[in-house]
Amino acid sequence: MKRILILLIALITTASSACAEGTVTTGSVEDRGFVLNNVLHDPERGDIHFNLYVPESYDGSQPVPLYVALPGWEGLYFQGVGADLKWETMPFAAREYDPDMIIASAQLNDWGMTSAQDAVALTEYLMSAYSIDPNRVYLSGYSGGGETGSLVMELRPELYAAYLMMASQWDG
Repeated sequence: MKRILILLIALITTASSACAEGTVTTGSVEDRGFVLNNVLHDPERGDIHFNLYVPESYDGSQPVPLYVALPGWEGLYFQGVGADLKWETMPFAAREYDPDMIIASAQLNDWGMTSAQDAVALTEYLMSAYSIDPNRVYLSGYSGGGETGSLVMELRPELYAAYLMMASQWDG
């Protein structure tokens, strides 16, 4: 619990169904260590776009934490590849908190139930593709991403150790 609280405080301070049949297309352009425009091609959900940071030290031999960031309006996919990383600081704050953490910044399409289901599918995919500690899976949502996150918590609260909503309302 102390570790979760420290992560949440660090993030706040800095910011003042597994898809077994799915495939992933990996982007190639990097932005401050993130590989941009990865696409989870899910046969049921369609394409889920995300930017991914996997530390150089990751070798799969030990479970590591996973952090999934849900950006606000400016970071949705239609705003452009990598737009989420231009506006959001949370993925970079998480990287500084735990250098072994795998970080995904989702570029979803809205902040409704469709994107909430996409966020769950992305989280489940990453947990199956990497050696992830299931007790250290974190989610945050900023603005519209906070609304998406509230819907994610309605769908699968047990999937995440902690959720941080920032600058958002809670209709979910």
